[in-house]
Amino acid sequence: PPYAEYASGHSTFSMAAAEVLTGFTGRGNFELKVTIGAGESKVEPGAVPAKAITLAWSNFRYAAEQAGLSREYAGVNFERGDKDARVAGSSVGKNAWAKAVTYFNGTATSTP
Repeated sequence: PPYAEYASGHSTFSMAAAEVLTGFTGRGNFELKVTIGAGESKVEPGAVPAKAITLAWSNFRYAAEQAGLSREYAGVNFERGDKDARVAGSSVGKNAWAKAVTYFNGTATSTP
Protein backbone atom coordinates (compact mmCIF):
# COMPACT_ATOMS: atom_id res chain seq x y z
CA PRO A 1 0.00 0.00 0.00
CA PRO A 2 1.12 3.59 -0.62
CA TYR A 3 1.40 4.48 3.07
CA ALA A 4 3.69 3.73 5.99
CA GLU A 5 3.40 0.48 7.96
CA TYR A 6 4.38 2.14 11.23
CA ALA A 7 2.34 3.26 12.98
CA SER A 8 -0.95 1.85 11.80
CA GLY A 9 -3.40 4.64 11.09
CA HIS A 10 -6.28 2.15 11.20
CA SER A 11 -5.28 0.98 14.68
CA THR A 12 -4.76 4.56 15.87
CA PHE A 13 -8.12 5.94 14.83
CA SER A 14 -9.99 2.77 15.83
CA MET A 15 -8.69 2.96 19.41
CA ALA A 16 -9.16 6.73 19.56
CA ALA A 17 -12.78 6.29 18.52
CA ALA A 18 -13.23 3.51 21.09
CA GLU A 19 -12.05 5.83 23.87
CA VAL A 20 -14.33 8.67 22.75
CA LEU A 21 -17.34 6.35 22.40
CA THR A 22 -16.67 4.87 25.82
CA GLY A 23 -16.55 8.36 27.31
CA PHE A 24 -19.61 9.55 25.40
CA THR A 25 -21.81 6.58 26.27
CA GLY A 26 -20.43 6.14 29.77
CA ARG A 27 -20.53 2.44 29.06
CA GLY A 28 -17.38 0.40 29.12
CA ASN A 29 -19.26 -2.81 28.41
CA PHE A 30 -21.99 -3.80 25.99
CA GLU A 31 -22.76 -6.78 23.82
CA LEU A 32 -22.57 -6.58 20.05
CA LYS A 33 -22.67 -9.58 17.77
CA VAL A 34 -22.79 -10.02 14.02
CA THR A 35 -23.16 -13.27 12.16
CA ILE A 36 -21.83 -13.69 8.63
CA GLY A 37 -23.54 -16.59 6.94
CA ALA A 38 -21.77 -19.25 4.92
CA GLY A 39 -20.77 -17.85 1.52
CA GLU A 40 -21.94 -14.29 2.35
CA SER A 41 -18.55 -12.62 1.88
CA LYS A 42 -18.70 -9.33 -0.02
CA VAL A 43 -15.25 -10.13 -1.45
CA GLU A 44 -15.72 -13.77 -2.42
CA PRO A 45 -19.48 -14.40 -2.41
CA GLY A 46 -20.45 -18.03 -2.41
CA ALA A 47 -16.96 -19.10 -1.37
CA VAL A 48 -16.28 -17.79 2.12
CA PRO A 49 -16.80 -18.20 4.95
CA ALA A 50 -17.12 -21.96 4.59
CA LYS A 51 -19.58 -21.97 7.49
CA ALA A 52 -21.40 -19.24 9.37
CA ILE A 53 -19.22 -17.26 11.76
CA THR A 54 -20.30 -14.99 14.61
CA LEU A 55 -18.11 -12.10 15.67
CA ALA A 56 -18.77 -10.63 19.12
CA TRP A 57 -17.43 -7.68 21.09
CA SER A 58 -18.07 -6.84 24.73
CA ASN A 59 -16.77 -3.25 24.65
CA PHE A 60 -15.51 -0.57 22.28
CA ARG A 61 -11.86 -1.14 23.14
CA TYR A 62 -12.08 -4.84 22.35
CA ALA A 63 -13.66 -4.00 18.99
CA ALA A 64 -10.78 -1.58 18.31
CA GLU A 65 -8.24 -4.27 19.19
CA GLN A 66 -9.87 -6.60 16.70
CA ALA A 67 -9.78 -3.85 14.05
CA GLY A 68 -6.06 -3.44 14.65
CA LEU A 69 -5.44 -7.17 14.53
CA SER A 70 -7.28 -7.35 11.22
CA ARG A 71 -4.49 -5.23 9.72
CA GLU A 72 -1.91 -7.71 10.96
CA TYR A 73 -3.88 -10.64 9.58
CA ALA A 74 -4.15 -8.86 6.24
CA GLY A 75 -0.40 -8.31 6.16
CA VAL A 76 -0.74 -4.53 6.08
CA ASN A 77 0.89 -3.90 9.48
CA PHE A 78 3.32 -5.76 11.69
CA GLU A 79 2.57 -6.37 15.37
CA ARG A 80 4.59 -3.41 16.67
CA GLY A 81 3.00 -1.01 14.18
CA ASP A 82 -0.44 -2.14 15.35
CA LYS A 83 0.16 -2.26 19.09
CA ASP A 84 2.06 1.01 19.36
CA ALA A 85 -0.66 2.69 17.30
CA ARG A 86 -3.36 1.39 19.63
CA VAL A 87 -1.50 2.85 22.62
CA ALA A 88 -1.20 6.20 20.83
CA GLY A 89 -4.83 6.07 19.74
CA SER A 90 -5.96 5.42 23.30
CA SER A 91 -4.10 8.51 24.48
CA VAL A 92 -5.46 10.63 21.63
CA GLY A 93 -9.02 9.46 22.27
CA LYS A 94 -8.86 10.07 26.02
CA ASN A 95 -7.43 13.56 25.45
CA ALA A 96 -10.02 14.35 22.77
CA TRP A 97 -12.84 13.23 25.06
CA ALA A 98 -11.45 15.22 28.00
CA LYS A 99 -11.31 18.35 25.81
CA ALA A 100 -14.82 17.75 24.45
CA VAL A 101 -16.17 17.53 28.00
CA THR A 102 -14.87 21.04 28.71
CA TYR A 103 -16.97 22.34 25.83
CA PHE A 104 -20.03 20.45 27.05
CA ASN A 105 -19.74 21.77 30.61
CA GLY A 106 -18.67 25.33 29.67
CA THR A 107 -15.15 25.23 31.11
CA ALA A 108 -13.24 25.22 27.81
CA THR A 109 -10.33 27.62 27.51
CA SER A 110 -8.15 28.51 24.58
CA THR A 111 -4.45 27.77 24.61
CA PRO A 112 -1.94 30.06 22.90
